[in-house]
Amino acid sequence: MGREQIIETYIQRLLAWEEPLTADKLSALAEEVGLSSEDVAAVQQKAQDHLERGRNYLDFDCLDEAITELTQATALDPLNFESLQTLTYAYDQRYGKRKHIEDKQQAIALAKRCLELNPSNEDAVMLISALEHEVSGRQRLLWFGLAGLLLLGGLKFTGDMLAKRSEIRQLTQEAVLEATPGQPSSQTPDRPAVAPNTAAEDIAIDTTGTAVYIPISFDQPGVVIEPRLSRLDNYTDSSYYTLQGVVRNDSDQEIDSLQLQIEYLNKDGVAIATDSTDAIAENDATVRPGDTHAFDLIQKITPELTDVRLNLTTIDEVPAPPDYAQAPPIDYTWNFQQPTQVEFALAARSENFNLYDLTDSAFFDAEWSVTNTGNSAIRKLKLQVSFYNTNGDLILNQDVLAVYGSDAPMLSGEVRPVRVIKSIEQDYDRYEVTVLEAE
Repeated sequence: MGREQIIETYIQRLLAWEEPLTADKLSALAEEVGLSSEDVAAVQQKAQDHLERGRNYLDFDCLDEAITELTQATALDPLNFESLQTLTYAYDQRYGKRKHIEDKQQAIALAKRCLELNPSNEDAVMLISALEHEVSGRQRLLWFGLAGLLLLGGLKFTGDMLAKRSEIRQLTQEAVLEATPGQPSSQTPDRPAVAPNTAAEDIAIDTTGTAVYIPISFDQPGVVIEPRLSRLDNYTDSSYYTLQGVVRNDSDQEIDSLQLQIEYLNKDGVAIATDSTDAIAENDATVRPGDTHAFDLIQKITPELTDVRLNLTTIDEVPAPPDYAQAPPIDYTWNFQQPTQVEFALAARSENFNLYDLTDSAFFDAEWSVTNTGNSAIRKLKLQVSFYNTNGDLILNQDVLAVYGSDAPMLSGEVRPVRVIKSIEQDYDRYEVTVLEAE
C-alpha cells in the first residue's frame, strides 16, 4: 500500500471513529495502519487548514460553513484543543442566533470534551453553566466569548469587548489570590497570600468569603512543584478546585515528559476523587536542569476538599550533559509600546528545518527558552513568528504562547522552554519574532 493510500486510510478511520480518542488510541491507530510520525504531521496539517478556513467563515458570521470546516479539523486532529474550543464557540454562537436545542446540546458536549483535554479550562466550565442554566446571551459572551475571540486570532473584535473585563469579574466573582511561590501561606487557611509583584488593581477581591486555600503535597527527588495558586471556590450549587502549578527541575536530568496522579483528600485523608494530568507533555519542550514548566488543572469537587496529594506516575528523563552550548539570542520587536515592567530574553536552544517529500512541504521544529530578566512577574507573553521564503515573501504566521491563559505567572529569573513546530513551504528562508501581548 502506497504512502498516500495509507494516509487516506488513516483519515477515513479517524472520520469514522465515534468514541472520544486518547493519545494512546491515536498512536495505536497510526501504528495499526502503518503511519510514520511525518505522515501524522501531514494529517494534522490538513486539520490546521480546515481550522483556518473555519476561522475565516466565523469572521463573516457564516456559522454553518464554519461548523463544517471545524468539524473536519477536530475529526482529523481530535486532540487539538484549539480546534475543539473553536468548534464549541461556533455551536454556541449558532445556538444564540437560532435557539436550536441540538446546537445547545452539541456546545455543552464539546465544552465537556474541552475539559477532558484541558481540565483547567475555566471558560468551558462557565459556558456549560451558562448553557445549562440558560443565562442571557450577553453573559455567555462575557464568560466564554471573550476568551474565544482572543484565542481566534482571525476574528474581529472591538475595544468595547476588552473593556468588559471588570464586568466579567463582577459576574463570576473570581478571587485571584495566589500563595507565595514555594511557601505555605502565612495568612489564615482560607486566605492565601497574594503573589509578589502583583498590582493591587489586578486582584479581584473575593467578597463572598468562599475561596479557600488548599495545601498540596508532592515528594519526588529532583523535582519541585510550586503551587502558585491552589484554591477551592465554593458556589451555591457546585465547588471547583483550581491549581496553577510550576514544575521546577532541580535534578541533573533532562525531563521530556512527566505525568501526575492527583488525589483530592478530605479532612480524614480519604480520597474523595482522583485524576491524572500531564504536567509536562511529550510534545512540550525539554525541561533542562534549572528550567521551569507551568501546568494547571481544574476539578469539580465537593466542599469537603482540604488537601491535594500529587503522585508521580510517569517520568521520561535522560542524563543532562555537563555543559550546554551557548544558545544564540533571538532578536524580537514589539507590536506595541513595551511595558516598562516587562523584560525578557529569548534564545534558540535548537532549530531544525526538515524537508518532507510526501506532501512537498517542510517542518520547522525548534526549542527556545524564555527568561524573565525583569524584576516583575510576567503574567502574559504572546509572541508571533513570521516565516519568510527566499524571495522575502511572508509564508505564514505562527503564535507562540510563552505565558498565557491560566498559566502561573513567570517570576523574575525564571526560565521556561517553549517548542515551536510548524509545517511550512520548502523555500523557507528565515523568521522574525514580534511580541503581540505582554503584561
